[in-house]
Amino acid sequence: MDGAAAGLRGRADGDAGDPAKSVSVLVPAGGAAGYALRLPDGATDVRSTAIDTVNGPSGQVATATATVGRIADVEYITRAGWGADESLRFKADGTENSPQAYYPAQVMTVHHTAGVNGDPDPAATIRSYYYLHAVTNDWGDIGYHYLIDEAGLIYEGRYSGTDGIPAHDASGKMVTAFHTSGNNSGNLGIALLCNSNEQPPTAAARQSLVRLLGALSSYHDFDPEAAVTFVNPVNGVSKNVQMINGHRDWLATDCPGTTLYADLPALRKDVAAQLSRPQA
Repeated sequence: MDGAAAGLRGRADGDAGDPAKSVSVLVPAGGAAGYALRLPDGATDVRSTAIDTVNGPSGQVATATATVGRIADVEYITRAGWGADESLRFKADGTENSPQAYYPAQVMTVHHTAGVNGDPDPAATIRSYYYLHAVTNDWGDIGYHYLIDEAGLIYEGRYSGTDGIPAHDASGKMVTAFHTSGNNSGNLGIALLCNSNEQPPTAAARQSLVRLLGALSSYHDFDPEAAVTFVNPVNGVSKNVQMINGHRDWLATDCPGTTLYADLPALRKDVAAQLSRPQA
C-alpha cells in the first residue's frame, strides 16, 4: 500500500472552509497490508481512502508533451511531468469540480506535507496528495500551488490554465488553491515534501524554496521581508502577516513543522539577498 489517507471530508475552496470541520491527512503506509483508524469522540462523516500509486490499477491519460518548464531561471516539473490525471478535476457530468478563480497575489505561505523523510518516489506521493485533495476531500485539485521534494525538484501544483506561469493566468493574477482554509484567495502556497518536525528540510529543498520564493517575489514585486496586511478578496477579512509566512500563522496546526517555521526569518533574508544580487 503506497499511501493511506483518512480525514473528514470538506471543501476548502472559495474561502468558505471551516478548519474545525475539515481535516485530512495522508499517512504513508510503507509495506503495510492494512490499516485501522481510531477516531475522537463525536467525529462524524469520516471517510478513509487507500491510495496505491505503485501497484494499483493503471490507466491511460492524455497529457501535454512538455514535462519541464521554467519561471525565469527556476526549472519546474509540469503536471504532465509528475503524472497528473486531469480527469480527476472533473465531475461525472463533465463539469469542472473547482473552476479556476483568479485574484492578485498578496502573500506566500510555506507548508510541509508531514509525510515521510527520505521519500523514494516523490512523484507518486504527489499523485497521492492530488487524489486525496481532488477526490477524497472533494476540492477538485491538489491544494498547493507548488511542491518541492528533498532533492530540490520543484513541481507544478494547482491547475491554472495554459496561458501563464504555473499558478497564474496571463495577466499575472493567481489561481485560488486550497491550502489555508478560509484564506486561500490571493495566498500562494508552497509545500515541502517532508516532515520538518522530525528534521530540517534538506539543503537542496531549502535552496530550491529560496530560489522559487525569489522568482515569485520578483514576478509580483514583493518585498520578502515585509510585514503586510492580507485582505481576503472574497469576504474582506484582513490579517496582519509576514509576506513569507507559515501555515500555522493562519490556522491551529504544526505545519510547516518546528524546524522550518523557526527558519522562516533566515529564509526571508536569504530570499531578499537573492533579489539584491546583480542578474547575470
